[in-house]
Amino acid sequence: MKFINEKQFQKKDWKQVKDIYCEAFPKCERKPFFMLKHSVRTGKVQMLAAMEGELLLGFLAAVPYEDMVMVDYLAVSDKIRSKGTGSQLLQELYSRFAGKKVVLLIERPDVPAENINQRLDRRKFYFKNQFTSSGIYINGAGGKMEVLNFGGTVSGQEYMKLQKYALGRLLFAMSGIALASE
Repeated sequence: MKFINEKQFQKKDWKQVKDIYCEAFPKCERKPFFMLKHSVRTGKVQMLAAMEGELLLGFLAAVPYEDMVMVDYLAVSDKIRSKGTGSQLLQELYSRFAGKKVVLLIERPDVPAENINQRLDRRKFYFKNQFTSSGIYINGAGGKMEVLNFGGTVSGQEYMKLQKYALGRLLFAMSGIALASE
């Protein structure tokens, strides 16, 4: 397996990223794909992909900001999940952003949902990869979410500042993202 960044992507790689993106995330959690690509073009988002030959196995979209980096999306093809690709992508991210606090959102496992087992598995995966709960909870378009962190803890205010940077002022205002009490 090798890792490539967005500067090394070819047109076919973007197609594979989009396929995995649409398969892995429900519509309510996805930004329009053209917006993700625009954020990459402007340098706000950095992409990392795991490749096996010409096959893109999974990808990670990261938003570096001040002393933090937010994992906006991490997805692995459903054809090869549970084979360590996601963990290897995270290890590569930790290496590339050494010294930065890494944060991400996951669905709250304590909210009733049809996919509760998937939510619990996802949380277990991130905890296995050294993430911890920040104790910060978010309500937004994607539902009720929990902020996990690695390499240090962020405050609710820091996280909201990071989200505002990641989305831009207008989209942030439209998203309805807000800190929630437990």
